[in-house]
Amino acid sequence: MSLRSRLLGSALLVVGVAAFAAAVSFAPTVPPEPAADAVSGVIATTPFAFVVAPALFAVAAVLLVGGTAALAGADLSARATLLAPALGGAAAFAAAVGALDAPATILPALAESDVLAAAVAGPPGTIATGAVVGCAVAPVVRATTTEDTPALLAGSVLLLAALAAGASDPPSLVTGGVGGAVAVGLLWAVDPDRWRP
Repeated sequence: MSLRSRLLGSALLVVGVAAFAAAVSFAPTVPPEPAADAVSGVIATTPFAFVVAPALFAVAAVLLVGGTAALAGADLSARATLLAPALGGAAAFAAAVGALDAPATILPALAESDVLAAAVAGPPGTIATGAVVGCAVAPVVRATTTEDTPALLAGSVLLLAALAAGASDPPSLVTGGVGGAVAVGLLWAVDPDRWRP
C-alpha cells in the first residue's frame, strides 16, 4: 500500500464524512405521526432541501466506499460498491425520519408496520430513494469497467427499482443521480487505478 493511496483514501474519507454531515444537517426531518412530538415537525432548511438532500447523501456514500478502499489499498470490487446504495439509502431514511435526532422515540414508532409504510411512502422514502439512485451509479460503473456481470445486473436492477419506486418525485431522483455521477466522476479522476478500466 503506497503513501499516495493512504493520503488519497484519507482525503476521500474526510470529504465523504463532510458531505454526510452536510447532508444530515441539510436534510428535512419528517417524523412519523406517533413520534411527531419528539422532533418538531417538518424541518426543512430551505425549500430545496427535499431536492438537494438525496444528492448529498449519494455523494457521501460513494466517497466513503471509494475512500475506504483507497485507504486500505484494496482493489475495489464492483460487488463492494454495492454497499454504497445500502449506506446512502439507510442514512438518508434515518435522517429524514428523525431517527438521528430522537432514536429512542422514532425507532419504536417505526416498528409498527403501518407507520413504517407511511414513512417509506412519504418524504423520507422519497429522499432515501433519490439517494439510492445516486449511489447505484457506482456499482453500475464499476461493474461495467471490471466486466463483473452479476454485480452489473444487481446494480442495474437496484437502479431501475429505485427509479420505479421514486417515479412520483423526479427531481429527487435526478439530483440523487447527478450527485452519484459527480462522486463517481471525482473518483474516476483522482483514483484511476481503482475506477478506470
